[in-house]
Amino acid sequence: MCSRLVAIVGVTLLLLLNGAVASADDPSRVVLSRVDAADFPTVRLVASVVDLKGKAVAGLRPQDLQVRESGVASQANVSLASMVSPVALALVLDTSGSMSGRPLADAKTAMATMISALGANDQVAILSFNATVRIAQPLTADKARALAAVGSLVAGGDTAIYDAVLGTVDALKGADPRARRAIVLLTDGFDTASRSSRESAIARLAGSGFPMYTIGLGSSIDRQTIEALAAAAPGGAAYVAPTSSQLAGIYNTLSEQILTEYSVEYRSAATGLADGSAVAFEIVVSREGVIIARTTSSFLIPAGRGMTKAAAPTAAPQTVATPAPVMIDTRRPQSWIVGLLGAMTALMFVLWLNELTLHVGAAARRRLRALSADAGIESESAGGRPLLARVNGPLRSIGRAVLRFLPQKYIDQTRHRLELAGEPMNEAEFVGLLCVGTICLSALLALIVMIVSVSVSSSLIGAAVGAAAGFALPGLVISSKARARRKAIRRALIPSLDMLALSAEAGLAFDGAIAQVVQRWKNPLSDELRRLLLEFQMGRERRQALRELARRTDVPDISKFVNAVIQADTLGVGLAKVLQDQAVELRTKRRQRAEEQARLAPVKMMFPMVLLIFPALFLVILGPAVPKLTSIFNIVN
Repeated sequence: MCSRLVAIVGVTLLLLLNGAVASADDPSRVVLSRVDAADFPTVRLVASVVDLKGKAVAGLRPQDLQVRESGVASQANVSLASMVSPVALALVLDTSGSMSGRPLADAKTAMATMISALGANDQVAILSFNATVRIAQPLTADKARALAAVGSLVAGGDTAIYDAVLGTVDALKGADPRARRAIVLLTDGFDTASRSSRESAIARLAGSGFPMYTIGLGSSIDRQTIEALAAAAPGGAAYVAPTSSQLAGIYNTLSEQILTEYSVEYRSAATGLADGSAVAFEIVVSREGVIIARTTSSFLIPAGRGMTKAAAPTAAPQTVATPAPVMIDTRRPQSWIVGLLGAMTALMFVLWLNELTLHVGAAARRRLRALSADAGIESESAGGRPLLARVNGPLRSIGRAVLRFLPQKYIDQTRHRLELAGEPMNEAEFVGLLCVGTICLSALLALIVMIVSVSVSSSLIGAAVGAAAGFALPGLVISSKARARRKAIRRALIPSLDMLALSAEAGLAFDGAIAQVVQRWKNPLSDELRRLLLEFQMGRERRQALRELARRTDVPDISKFVNAVIQADTLGVGLAKVLQDQAVELRTKRRQRAEEQARLAPVKMMFPMVLLIFPALFLVILGPAVPKLTSIFNIVN
């Protein structure tokens, strides 16, 4: 009897153990990346169902997902999220010095695979960070541009993870609000150069609601930081890749998860709760009647969507004796003016001291500052997006509609002007800006003239002037940016030629010499050389790529440099000698231009002196004599 009881207990434990192992072999979980209750009682969710390895569970039907509130199932409309809203994805790559070599190459390959898997309406932004954050490609649906931006990334410098998070959140704010926005960040070390703190980065992520997928590469990673960033917003996750060869699998897993998300929309039954009340819900995933995954979450009823509380009955009004009015002296002492003037004086003094300390220093410091200015090195800001980048989506939509009616010659000319200015926008956004600027300035000036003169004809004239100004202003800005860019390229050309000559003398090929310039400097010329290097790597003919460089920059010195390099390549002449001669010739021409400008300076100074300074001097000198002369003539008359 005892042995039979022991056998029964043993068989029962074995069955329970087998059941536990079977249930742990294929577990699934629900990942909620978005909960939107802005249109309460209609609630919209974005969720994905993944296994333990993070791969999307295949074969699910819409009816397999069910939403429950207080244990009661709600009627839900479930569909693939890719059919409802596109993806706005930000791929962020650590390009610090430790990523050079094989890790950077494997990371680029994995990112390129993820970009290729995106849909036609999906958008992607490419960002890199070392000591500073750089937006290699803003949000775009053009996969070729995104892949080119990935290929242009180079490694070098320290690591600023927190600044990269803040800059990425700002870059995604310009996306369509209906898009499913997400961030994929890869890093291989600790933060060493951020100006912001980890707490501020986590707070910004939590406030934005964008899920972040963090990937730690190697063994020297800040696991606590990547897990905290991933947990800041719902739907995020942290991954660890011991070697760079595992990055492709992680990016493929994330691509499957993001592209196979489900959009769930249901009507909440909690309509009797007040504003700000928390409503809990549960998502249950079943297959053939068996629950395979579930998760719980909650949302807050937005203001004005909940049940308003009945106002408490008020007592009958009582007559209260009105006190006699008290006269208050509202005149303020004028001492604040004196304090304001004193504060402005102190501020100007502090600014003067700061400017003095910046421009006065040791000889080595001044030479280093002059070399940096000569090379055109610019500091890259991690945050703060321009206003135009926030409205590029509507401008692009308007411009695409107008471009269909414009001649191809005008479109080509516009594209060339934007290339000369460094491509601050594409032709569709520029045409959209022209249309919006023309309409807005025309309406604004017409309204101002109407308010001032109360005349229809004057308002029409004001509308015409405003339309002309709105149409001309973007072109003037683009032309100004193009001139500034050409000037920066001319200033950076001579040091770049010196670096190319030194690299060629050291035994590097022309491609390697260009890579040295691109890696060490950040200016418009280095950007163009980076694009040239990328075209070389893509297999484009060297002569054609060099001539395209001269066309994009429209700088005569660049054209001479390109012709010299092509001629040296054709004749087999040593490249180092050609580059040195080019640098000497350009330095001589720059000295001659400086001497010419110095000779023209007195002539140019004559006009402001005649028009501005001399009238003021005449007024000061002859002004006191005017009343006396007037009185003398009055006496004589």
